[in-house]
Amino acid sequence: MTQIIDLFRRNFLKKLIALVAAFLMWLFVMVEQDPEIEDTYTVPLTMSNVPYEFVAICETKTVTIDAHAPRSNFVKYDANAFRVYANLEGLGEGEHEIIPRVVMPQGFDLMDTQPGIVKVKLDPLIEQQMPIELRTTGTISQDAVVKDMIKSMELVTVVGPKSFVEQASKVYGTVNLSGNSSSFETQIPMKAVDEKDNIVPRVRVVPSVITVSVDVDSGLKKRIVPIVPELSVTDGWELTKITVDPAQIEVVGAENVVNSIVTLKTEPFMVQTGQKFFKATLRLLVPDGVTVKTNEVTVSAEVVRKAVMRDQ
Repeated sequence: MTQIIDLFRRNFLKKLIALVAAFLMWLFVMVEQDPEIEDTYTVPLTMSNVPYEFVAICETKTVTIDAHAPRSNFVKYDANAFRVYANLEGLGEGEHEIIPRVVMPQGFDLMDTQPGIVKVKLDPLIEQQMPIELRTTGTISQDAVVKDMIKSMELVTVVGPKSFVEQASKVYGTVNLSGNSSSFETQIPMKAVDEKDNIVPRVRVVPSVITVSVDVDSGLKKRIVPIVPELSVTDGWELTKITVDPAQIEVVGAENVVNSIVTLKTEPFMVQTGQKFFKATLRLLVPDGVTVKTNEVTVSAEVVRKAVMRDQ
């Protein structure tokens, strides 16, 4: 034991200086070889503790992290080692400003996050039943006509955040008629759209697909019928010299439907007084299951005062 103590005491100052020098040399090498640096990671933003029956809506999808750590840590870890989340625990309906929380591997120091605050909207999850509208694309074979289209259901359910479900004004599906000359059955996807016919985001339609049975009649009948304009004027005025271009039109459809058509009328129209001559393009009222070459005609007439009958 005495020999060991003597060993430490002998040249103690030199040994102490050597030890300190070795430590400083190690520290210098470590700093030079693995210096402290700053760098950034872009990390997806996730929602945490979303209240039951609410949907979290946030336009911010990623957060940029500024971190400080030895260079070896940045080589060792990528963005997948980091987590950034917005804690929504205890919050209610409406918009909220949340400071993102960051979870990092050991050895990193957080310097900053961009953005520092994210806006999150909590929207109740609701559902609403809506009727189905059928639209068609393509043209049926020339020698056939669509008699009826039967949906497998009349109503579907639109599910999603309240503010988005309320934007939905209709649900429709499109039936492709191209080239069909006989009855067929098809499955069509449902789309929820707003008043401007734009697809409503963040909602889903349940069921997303329905079945439509298309009843096609291949026995067509053609018939030429006159066009009758449905015009009216205010009291004290009348229309004369009424003309329609074209004056008659060919209607095509199932025999029982075409046989019942004597004339085709235009949509009702009130002619404004104070003008001597009237001319306008009016739509035809075409029965379901009937096709025509054009559904608009040009109607013209003279507008005159009614003759006043005086007592003799």
